[in-house]
This record gives sequence, C-alpha cells and structure tokens, in this order.
Amino acid sequence: LVVTGRPGEGKSEFIDELVLRLCLRHEWKICFFSPENMPMSYHLRKLCEKLSGKYFKPGCMTDELYDRVLGYLDRNVCHIMPQDDFTVDNILQKAAELVNRRGIRVLVLDPFNRMEHQHPEGMSETQYISSFLDKLSNFALRYNCLVILVPHPRKMNRNPVTNTTPRVEMYDINGSADFFNKADYGIVVERDKGVGVTRVYVDKVKFKHLGMGGMVTFAYDPVSGRYLPCVASHDRSEEHTSELQSR
Repeated sequence: LVVTGRPGEGKSEFIDELVLRLCLRHEWKICFFSPENMPMSYHLRKLCEKLSGKYFKPGCMTDELYDRVLGYLDRNVCHIMPQDDFTVDNILQKAAELVNRRGIRVLVLDPFNRMEHQHPEGMSETQYISSFLDKLSNFALRYNCLVILVPHPRKMNRNPVTNTTPRVEMYDINGSADFFNKADYGIVVERDKGVGVTRVYVDKVKFKHLGMGGMVTFAYDPVSGRYLPCVASHDRSEEHTSELQSR
C-alpha cells in the first residue's frame, strides 16, 4: 500500500487510524518505522488518543481506561528505530525478526525520504526505486504482511488563473512512476482547510476482489486524532470507542 499527499495534510494520522482499526478488527499486530513520529513517546501518545477517544492529559482518562489502552498498545504495537543503519535491508531484517517473535502483520515505513538510500554505482534513481519496491513486495509475500509506504509528491505548482493547486495523484510521487505502477493499493490523502474536511482518494486497487477505487470524506477530530465519516460522525465515534472497550 502506497499512501501519499502534500506535507502536513494528515497522511501519518490517517495511516495510524487505518492500522489501529485493522488491529482492532482482525488482530493484525503493527510495526512502525516512523522517524517523523519520534520521539516514540509522542507517537504512543497519539495512538492512545485514537484508541480511547480522549485527550492524553491528566483527568481526561480514567485509570482503568489508561491501563487498558497502554496494555493494548504494548501487546500489539512495536517500533523499529535503528541507531545508525536506516537502509531498507536492515529495516526489513528487523521486521522479519518481529514477524517471527511477535507475529506482526502490518509494517509501516513512514516516510520514504527518511530512509537511508544507497544507490549502487551505475544505477539510476528510477532503477533503484524499482528494486526498492521489489524488496517490499517480496517481504510482504514471504511474511504475509501488509507493507505501507509513505513517499512524498513532487512540488505541485499553483494555477495562476484559478489560484488553486491541483490535487496530488499517484503519478505525482517524486522519483518514479513505479510508486504507482508496482503498488497493490494507492491512496492519496488531501486536507481541505477551507471547508474543514479530509478527502481520501483510493486511486488504485490492483485486484477487483480486494475492493474498488473511489473517494470518501472525513472530518478530523483534533482531540482524539480520529477520522470520522462526515455523515453520522458522532455515531461512528461511539462505535470506535465501544470496539476498544469490548477488547
């Protein structure tokens, strides 16, 4: 799964929401390589808010809910943060160990440009990215994992006539068209600050039995960090909280 969008428009927040729901509903344990969410305590705080629906500060959670949320994260979420080797080979090696040791089913690599990229001599950037994506696909198949990659798009120029910036599409990802061509799923996250909504575009689904393309609109809750469907968002928020409490 390749997820892209302009900086600051909620890609990482949306991915956190997505993988937590997969974990809640299907018991898919999660592993993050996410340098942009460091320190780890900051990221865990955000995950706590998404799970509980409560702001992470004294008095907002009961002690029982706090212990339950932390216990759930401890059992189901882990992080990879190497000291010095941020190459894809090292990260995938550590992820493979966590598949065997902890049974992870989701690996999040966020973002692509914070990984250490070593281009072999004579290999173009396009060839390198193609080889890089092949490694992710092979890992996903070998270890039965969903691998989520977050690359950034190229700079999008504003239209001088309409004074608007076109929405990012999968072929706008910086570096290579293979980010789109080789993905099984392609998603674009776009935040419309003018009307206060986030639009999530599913631009690619490789196999029709796994879903279909389209667009859905969410309202972002800054307190819990959740993405709530704009229709009946209150009911959906209660459903998410009930889902955690049932665990």
